[in-house]
Amino acid sequence: MGIRCVFYVLAFFVVIFYGLGRFESTSRYLMQVIRHLDEKITTVELVELQKQRASFKLKNFVWDTCSGPDALARINELDISDPLSIPGDITITVDFLLKEDVQSPLKAAVRVQKKMGFFWIDVPCIDNIGSCDYEDLCALIPFKPVGEPCPEPFLSLKLPCACPFSQGNYDVKNFLVHIPDEPIPEILLGGEYSVHVQALMNSQEVICFTSQFVIA
Repeated sequence: MGIRCVFYVLAFFVVIFYGLGRFESTSRYLMQVIRHLDEKITTVELVELQKQRASFKLKNFVWDTCSGPDALARINELDISDPLSIPGDITITVDFLLKEDVQSPLKAAVRVQKKMGFFWIDVPCIDNIGSCDYEDLCALIPFKPVGEPCPEPFLSLKLPCACPFSQGNYDVKNFLVHIPDEPIPEILLGGEYSVHVQALMNSQEVICFTSQFVIA
């Protein structure tokens, strides 16, 4: 495991001396090397890692809007149970307004940063997780099979589950959702994070929001 630490330290010094841009260009290579080293972890170490990843908590969640006055969507309220245990149940309250129908192509830019000491470091985009650009979110939404109605709980909550999203006000109060035990990239485990999301439809801003939280 000591060799892996060397590569994390190397990534840190790349940021210090060359800045975030250089880090983005080298981070993918470093992650490939780290994954190669992971393959050499002994069975005992793997079991210990699985125990450590058995559950974790997301806490201190705060959010804010960065949308301009002409944005097509507006979040009036967003609240999740704190702390959020994964796996576990989460209670969600959300109230948002769509001023117009939103349809494909729906581009999005997501920037995820992790705090490392005094610095905020971009988390690279790996397997569509991290700081990624999406050409069309509509193509990635898997909830509704073609020609079939929306599944539960979208149907009972009267929420859209696929593009186009119809104009209107959507309000969900204290809805309970179960978060399953899914594998999460190691780089996203533990620490303080910042997320910035902006979505555009034909160059028109749909929404922009930021959030911060801690994973423990």
